[in-house]
Amino acid sequence: MEKHADKTTAASIREGSHDDVDKAYEFAKQHAVGPLDDDDNKRILRKIDRNLLPLMIITYTLNFMDKNALSYSANFGLSTDNNLVGNQYNWASGSIFYLAYMVSQPVVARLIVRFPIGRFVATATMLWGAVLMTTAASRSFASLMTIRAILGCLESCINPAFIVISAQWWTRTEQPLRISYWYLGNSIGQVCGGLLGYGIAHITNPTVPNWAWFFLIFGAITILYGSFLFYYLPDSPLNARWLSEHDRALAIERVRENRTGVENHVWKWSQFKECMLDVQCWLLVATFFLDDIPAGGVGSFGSIVVKGFGYSPLYSTLLLVPLGVIQAICILFGGFMTKRFKNIRTWLIAGCQVPALIGAVLLYTLPRENQRGLLGSYYVVQTHGIVGTLTMSLVSSNFAGYTKKATASAMMYVAFCVGQVAAPQLFIPSETPAFKTAFLAAFICFALCIIFTIVLRFYLIWENKRRDNLVLAEGELYVFDDEFLDLTDKQQKVVFRYVL
Repeated sequence: MEKHADKTTAASIREGSHDDVDKAYEFAKQHAVGPLDDDDNKRILRKIDRNLLPLMIITYTLNFMDKNALSYSANFGLSTDNNLVGNQYNWASGSIFYLAYMVSQPVVARLIVRFPIGRFVATATMLWGAVLMTTAASRSFASLMTIRAILGCLESCINPAFIVISAQWWTRTEQPLRISYWYLGNSIGQVCGGLLGYGIAHITNPTVPNWAWFFLIFGAITILYGSFLFYYLPDSPLNARWLSEHDRALAIERVRENRTGVENHVWKWSQFKECMLDVQCWLLVATFFLDDIPAGGVGSFGSIVVKGFGYSPLYSTLLLVPLGVIQAICILFGGFMTKRFKNIRTWLIAGCQVPALIGAVLLYTLPRENQRGLLGSYYVVQTHGIVGTLTMSLVSSNFAGYTKKATASAMMYVAFCVGQVAAPQLFIPSETPAFKTAFLAAFICFALCIIFTIVLRFYLIWENKRRDNLVLAEGELYVFDDEFLDLTDKQQKVVFRYVL
């Protein structure tokens, strides 16, 4: 039955029903550039890396800095001026932001499919910069919660969109390293945010509170950058202004082997349903969720935790800088390892959890007098930062079909949001500064993350072997140019193999 269905779908498209195929299908047929030689492939890759990666890195850097601006300003009077009591800071810093982020994901998935993705990302960037600036006017818990909720909705557009963009431009072997590069925005944002925050903390103005400058300056930078992004970020290789017509055809030909498509604006409920029933998707969702509970605590409570080790508020802000450096080293290590060794992604995800788990145990057990030991353990926990890039690269590489990929990306970030919402609630005010519950939860999450990742690896190995056996039993199903027909990975079961 499946074999017949696949042939029917392919045949109907071949006969001329092109309404819902990938936009690259007709473009590739018209230009027919054929396989690239090594020189052309390297030349096009250099152009893509040089023009696209910096845009993604800067966008992701601003995304991180802006959502964590509240954390930078926490030690400079924000809570007092907004009359925050009890766990209200927990709700404003992370929970409401990520609740809004989570609720927005189904809408974001539809918008990514419906609208040109470059303009969509640029518009969201400018809007969240404007909303961030309004935080400076907040003087109550209610207004702060409202602003953070709107900010969460707007910033939620970036991660799912970037997973789709990565699949549009880079081959499956290239994606982990490139995703590592743009994910470095988190690390760069940690460093730049800490240094910029240190400088902003020295601003003295009797009419504007010290903490408000974080939002005014960060937001203004984002609006200006978003305006540039609107002009320069392409929607796909089909309209990249920095590629000639011939080079656009070559860029599309490069990703033909992915079999995951380039651009399609038709929402397909069959692909949505397939994604919701995909075991691989749910294992990745579980892994991402478990990893983001500890990550959420670092983002929202970083300066407060470090201050609790016995450092001054100003010095605590500066001590957040090494967190970004450590995370950057780990992310780049993971990216280069995937380039050097085949099918190593799941092993890296599981392996990086081990030192993070040890760090969480030390934070839970070390005496509060051991200031350097606590700070060092907090830094060691950051080795788990590699999980985000590699799980996203698995979504980018292993999910074919434009709607299915957009849905899987949204599901990942629903899980991300649930983790981020839960994380601040684990930092119980009565446990300040030790936060025992939070670090015990981090230990449990790291351990479970290892288990789910190993299960995922062996599931993918089993599925690939099953497909190999299918080829032996039935032979090749696809005998013509079908890479841009917007078929899912399950519809391409004979020719599509999952990376591990």
